[in-house]
Amino acid sequence: MKLSAVVITRNDNYGGNLNDRATYCLNSLIDTFDEVILVDWNSPNNRPQLWDIDTRIDFRGNLKHIVITPEVASMLTNNDPHAQVCCETLARNIGIRRATGDYIVSTNIDVIAPRRDQLEQTIKNELNDKTFYTISRRYTDWEQIEKFHGGERKFNEWRELRDYLIENSEERTTGESVVEGDNYSIINCCGDFQIAHRDVWHEIRGFEEELIYVLYSDTNVQKKAVMHGFELKAIYSPALFHIFHGKGGGGFLDGINKKVNDMYRAVTAQEKTENADTWGFEPIEMEYELL
Repeated sequence: MKLSAVVITRNDNYGGNLNDRATYCLNSLIDTFDEVILVDWNSPNNRPQLWDIDTRIDFRGNLKHIVITPEVASMLTNNDPHAQVCCETLARNIGIRRATGDYIVSTNIDVIAPRRDQLEQTIKNELNDKTFYTISRRYTDWEQIEKFHGGERKFNEWRELRDYLIENSEERTTGESVVEGDNYSIINCCGDFQIAHRDVWHEIRGFEEELIYVLYSDTNVQKKAVMHGFELKAIYSPALFHIFHGKGGGGFLDGINKKVNDMYRAVTAQEKTENADTWGFEPIEMEYELL
């Protein structure tokens, strides 16, 4: 069984300590997944984030690095000045369309990925190829991380940190829908670790590419799965962790992004996908480096 992870980033230090969060995240993804696709979207000054942390990363030949420069990002969002500066829907689709795993995870640069053995066990015992899943994240912060490391951030000890967090965390057991009457989010921050069989992602054609602003795209993709006849389920293991970085909200609460997707269009009115067969910019050859 081949497992792929798609993660997006932008070199703007969103939330502070972004390079540190990304270091823990990428090392854990590289360790757990057979293929990791990192899509760097619209980084200022054409300087991808990976360039700032490459000496910290344990490359194993399974990280595909795709860089979408500001000029190309603007073109792909039809030069819309209000498009999300790190446009999640388009960036994720670029990676998902090119992922080759049997199961594909869409995740964020703020997570510490689960252990491979525990993820495989969950897939074997709980997952099937007709369901769209979201795995609930657990919480950590810099205080807890630095306490484990003896007051520092020791990036070469990320594996020991993950084992410590697993042993000292509790499984979440309840759903946390964001909006009353919302049957599709299931848990709060559902987009941090969404996993489905490759056939599911391709049937629903990834994320809805019309939704180039901030908010609701993660709920939208889960509703699309239901509209296409798939089950939707939240699960609470294996353990994965989100490193706290402030307000969140995709940059809207911080004022980075000014315009939000229309909730009626994104959730209430969504039926089957409206994406074209070319979702993920499939006809465009995307250069990448394999690290």
